[in-house]
Amino acid sequence: MNDIDIVIKAQNGDDAAFSQLIKSCKEKLYKTAFAYLKDEEEALDVVSDTVYKAYMNIRKLKNPEFFSTWITRILINSAINRLKKNKRVILIDEYEKFDSFIPISSDIALEVPKSIDLYNAIDKLNVKSRSIIILKYFQDMTISEISRVLKIPEGTIKVYLQRSLKKLKVELGEELI
Repeated sequence: MNDIDIVIKAQNGDDAAFSQLIKSCKEKLYKTAFAYLKDEEEALDVVSDTVYKAYMNIRKLKNPEFFSTWITRILINSAINRLKKNKRVILIDEYEKFDSFIPISSDIALEVPKSIDLYNAIDKLNVKSRSIIILKYFQDMTISEISRVLKIPEGTIKVYLQRSLKKLKVELGEELI
């Protein structure tokens, strides 16, 4: 039985089929959510919200062959909404950190893993560029798949990808990319 048949079964109310679909893509969904949110609990919450929204709306999916694209789009929207919501909230602990902030002198060199630098550099990109980088390099999606997920023409995806990579090269230095 192929994925399209499983999606059709899920659309007809087969919970086991829906569960099978989620099992096949849950790791991919978590990685994408974590790439956006950088927090395990937040990522798990977003994946959970995504699964719930997908379960409630699977009958609205017009093309069963695009299930993966559809659920990834739901996840991205949920992650972006969570980021917007979190920007409005400043936790008391964080407020106290800002209040008692002491700058580190420039002669102290801190060793930071390169992956942290990469995540921080990706965070500095705008939302579309960040989404394209995450889908291309964290999800291994093709340009056409990214185009379907983000509902942006392929040529625009290529332009954003090139610009984003240039910005990352500047931010990280050419040797890391």
